[in-house]
Amino acid sequence: MKKEREVFGVTYDRYVLMQMHRVMTSELHIHKVVEMPSHGAKAAGSLYSIGFGLAGCHVTLVNPEVEMMYGWHELGMEGQVETHQDIDVYHTPFRDGEFDLAWDFVTWTELEDPLGYLLEMKRIAGQYVFLVTCNNFQPGYPWHRLLHKVYGFPWTHGQVEYNHMGRVRGLFREAGLQVVEYGAIDTPGWPDPSGPRDIRLHRRFGEPTKKPQWEVPIIQYAGTGRFPGWMRLLGKWDMAFRKGVFKLPMSHLFYVLGRKGV
Repeated sequence: MKKEREVFGVTYDRYVLMQMHRVMTSELHIHKVVEMPSHGAKAAGSLYSIGFGLAGCHVTLVNPEVEMMYGWHELGMEGQVETHQDIDVYHTPFRDGEFDLAWDFVTWTELEDPLGYLLEMKRIAGQYVFLVTCNNFQPGYPWHRLLHKVYGFPWTHGQVEYNHMGRVRGLFREAGLQVVEYGAIDTPGWPDPSGPRDIRLHRRFGEPTKKPQWEVPIIQYAGTGRFPGWMRLLGKWDMAFRKGVFKLPMSHLFYVLGRKGV
């Protein structure tokens, strides 16, 4: 198995996601979280929810990458996470309202029926549904599409129509969810993707069965609490202006938070 180390840009988006989780856990009084599905998107899966775990939540991972669960163990949080394999995301075994929050990082756009999926997320969520999605309203997106065309790589990044904030907000409303917050995060100042890494990953791991052995720096940073100074400073700006569309033109990701009707 070939090794890949997550680059600093990926580490930064994990860092700002952790800050988002910390704020949400406090403001929304979240205790139980489900991430569905929880595989990776050009990065190691099953670790996107560690921010919720570090904030004290109990986390359920649906269809995780089992080999990456070592990160939870290294952070001493094995008692805060459970996994469920081979789950149909449209018809899960969970009870109505079993979790305070149901969420996903990027991979939900790979599903054939996003509305059906969102309705199931709504069912198992007690109050909130939270989706983080790649942002096509930034200069890295057309460059990404060009790379696929030039090199002949098949498009493996989901349905691009859902990489637009307005479309996702509309999907939430279609599912009967009230949009309570939306915004842009992971705004480091450079476009996404940069190019060479994306080409290498597609060449090495273009087939679904091929996966790298990931080295994930954020685990060490989170374990020691010592994050690089540039990351902390950039994260402060990122979080301070996250709400709304102000940072959308240069953000790699956007999010939509919905609440079930009362």
